[in-house]
Amino acid sequence: MLKLTFFVSTIIGLCTAVSAQTIQFKTYKDPVHKISFDIPSYWTIKYSKKDGLIGIPITKAQKDIFKDCFEGIVFRMDFDNYGLDTLLFQQFDKNGNDYVTTDKVRLNVPVKFIQGQNWKGIRHDNICGVYCRDYVSHAGGECQFFYFCKGNKTVTIETNGRAFDEKFIERLLSSFKFID
Repeated sequence: MLKLTFFVSTIIGLCTAVSAQTIQFKTYKDPVHKISFDIPSYWTIKYSKKDGLIGIPITKAQKDIFKDCFEGIVFRMDFDNYGLDTLLFQQFDKNGNDYVTTDKVRLNVPVKFIQGQNWKGIRHDNICGVYCRDYVSHAGGECQFFYFCKGNKTVTIETNGRAFDEKFIERLLSSFKFID
């Protein structure tokens, strides 16, 4: 019984230590698109001819997570010249009072409204295809879409098949802002 108690308390202690780890953040500022937001210190944002602005891991541990099935990309960014009303009208369906989209498995994926320092927007989580080195998983990823809108500007951040950690989502939503 003593061994079992020690084992259980060791496991609980390890789980607590892992969940108590804090993520160090740094602020990404884009003077061209006039935005800023926080990202984990083990990521960076760079320009790719193929994908535009992308978030990529910079530590070995993070690179290992994203290398095979996520093309080494954490997220992609896109910039459009329209506001929230146009975004909803052009890209989403209305189901009663709610806006919805579809993914590889479901027909009515709900859209959640979000709001920050100087913007309004929406987000949704989709089941998406993940492209691995040797095969395509047609419905194995967790793609998340965040649309940040101010006036006639929309910034989209889309995960590349691996969902963000909830603590990062909270930080992203609270730190994202358009720079005037």
